[in-house]
Amino acid sequence: MSKLILGPIVGGMTATSANLWGRSDGAGVLHAWLGKQPDLSDAALTVKSLPLGPKDGYAGVAPLGNLSPNSHYHYTLTLDERPPNPGKGPYPEFTTFPEEGQRTAFNFSFGSCFLPSDDHSGEIFKRIDEQRKKDDLRFWLLIGDQIYADDYEHNGIDKIAVTVDDYQDAYRYAWSRPVLQKLLANLPAFMTMDDHEVEDDWRWTDKERTQATIPWWNRLKRWYQKRPLEERQFPRQRVLNALQAYWQHQAMHGPPLINSPAINPAGQYDLDAPQTGALAYRFTYGAAAFFMLDTRSQRVRNIKMRRMLGEEQWGALESWLLEVKETYPVKFIVSSGAVLYRFFLDFPADRWSGYPQERDRLLNFLADHGIEGVYLLAGDLHAAHAIRAELSGSGGKIQHLWEFCSSPFVQEPNRLSGTLYNPFRFGPLKDLKLAFRAEANNFGLVRVNFSPRGRPLVKFEVYGEDGQLLGVAGD
Repeated sequence: MSKLILGPIVGGMTATSANLWGRSDGAGVLHAWLGKQPDLSDAALTVKSLPLGPKDGYAGVAPLGNLSPNSHYHYTLTLDERPPNPGKGPYPEFTTFPEEGQRTAFNFSFGSCFLPSDDHSGEIFKRIDEQRKKDDLRFWLLIGDQIYADDYEHNGIDKIAVTVDDYQDAYRYAWSRPVLQKLLANLPAFMTMDDHEVEDDWRWTDKERTQATIPWWNRLKRWYQKRPLEERQFPRQRVLNALQAYWQHQAMHGPPLINSPAINPAGQYDLDAPQTGALAYRFTYGAAAFFMLDTRSQRVRNIKMRRMLGEEQWGALESWLLEVKETYPVKFIVSSGAVLYRFFLDFPADRWSGYPQERDRLLNFLADHGIEGVYLLAGDLHAAHAIRAELSGSGGKIQHLWEFCSSPFVQEPNRLSGTLYNPFRFGPLKDLKLAFRAEANNFGLVRVNFSPRGRPLVKFEVYGEDGQLLGVAGD
């Protein structure tokens, strides 16, 4: 009989719905049991998933609906119709979001980059779980490098992922740690990808997305290490395999994608479809709006073109900014890479600073349309920071912009991030101040408060793997 090997994960949370995700080791159907008692003595079978099959890696979602706003529930996932045993409680829990537009204070966590060095890595997730209980965290954002499929020494499969099975096994290894499993089961998660879900610093080389590449130094290193030929090459099919595993483990339980890519009958992304699609999505929490960018699947760089988001995603982002400009006083744009933090000697040019036209387009749009209350959330740098910027629009009005970065959960910190920091100015960007940086494993905590009068207050805190406070910034 099949059994769950990953999950449950609570995803796609709203005021009245949620997605319960799980992955089994064989065929089956997810059964979602919901109740108000910690031991689920009042549990009711609420919904079932579609049949789990090999096309989706035996992963699926049980979509909960008709929930009450701002309400606390306990739940479990099973692969059969036998009710949960009250003697095995307490069961996982979650609290739904408040009604859309409601001005209520809340806290959430975020971070990126989980590279387990051994079977015991992940202690920082205990600290986040402690903070969840202490500060009533309502959700967390995992904004890239949830796995390191390309690190054969630490991805649990002893090779660089190439096939769909390889990528699935890398997820199973990284996500099977009890401390992470517990957190994902009890704190609603919203995820987006960075590069290591596919390959380090990968990108397309043509806008039709027929050819992809990785940096020459990665290929040279693997040649020197005498890695197999399939690990040194980077065909389009490898990208498709990685994106299929990404869908199965991260996108499947999230909110609906804004411009969904086409999926072929084999369950893989159809990159030849007329509409290229993107992995971006949006969600809200009360009076705060979030836009989760896809900075990877559309990325193209060649002699003539440097594109990060693609026109479909740009159109969605700019329309969203105008839509939420007056209706949501707090707006978070979530990017796997930093927008405002630039390095000297940035040879890979993999962040927004390597795509200056795209970066400038975003900052100009915010300034020209006078969009206030915007906060950038970023990861990837293997160091945390907070940057305060001022934008001057066409009418001369000064707008404040913050960038908060949390990275890594578990990785080798970037000890040179401070030495190589290279602040910049252009057009509407009139002032840029680095509030702090922290070069250690960490997670970010954001506190949002609404006062009866005046603008909302948003504060950013960074905590280390021992729970120590590493930095504070914000309004």
